[in-house]
Amino acid sequence: MPDTKFILVVEDDPILKNLLGHTLAGKYQTLYASDGNEALALLEANKPVLILLDLMLPTMDGFAVLQSIRARTDELKTVPIIVVSNLGAEADIAKAKAFGANDYLIKAEVAVEEIVAKIEGMLAA
Repeated sequence: MPDTKFILVVEDDPILKNLLGHTLAGKYQTLYASDGNEALALLEANKPVLILLDLMLPTMDGFAVLQSIRARTDELKTVPIIVVSNLGAEADIAKAKAFGANDYLIKAEVAVEEIVAKIEGMLAA
C-alpha cells in the first residue's frame, strides 16, 4: 500500500491506545509502541508521517525518544511529534518543546477528537 500513512502511537496505556486506534481507523494505519525502544524500532521500519508520544514510558521515556528522533540525520528527524502526556507542569511542556515536540497536549484536558483534529491540522500543513 504505497499511499498508506502510518501514525506511530507511543503509549503504554492500553485503554488510550485502543481509543486512538478506533478513532484513527480508516484514515491511517496506526502502529503502536508501549515503550521507547519499541518506538524507535517501529520508526525505523515504517517511516510514520506523525508520532503521538507519551512521556512516561517504561525502558526509555518520551523525552529520550524525542531527543533520539531529533538527533537523526535523515528525513525522520523532522517527522511531526505531538506529545500527549499526563505531565502538565510548565517545565515539562517547555522541556518537550525545547527537545523538538511540535505540539503538547495534556491527556486530562483533551478529548480524542481534539487529538485527531491536531493530527489532521498538522498533516494538512
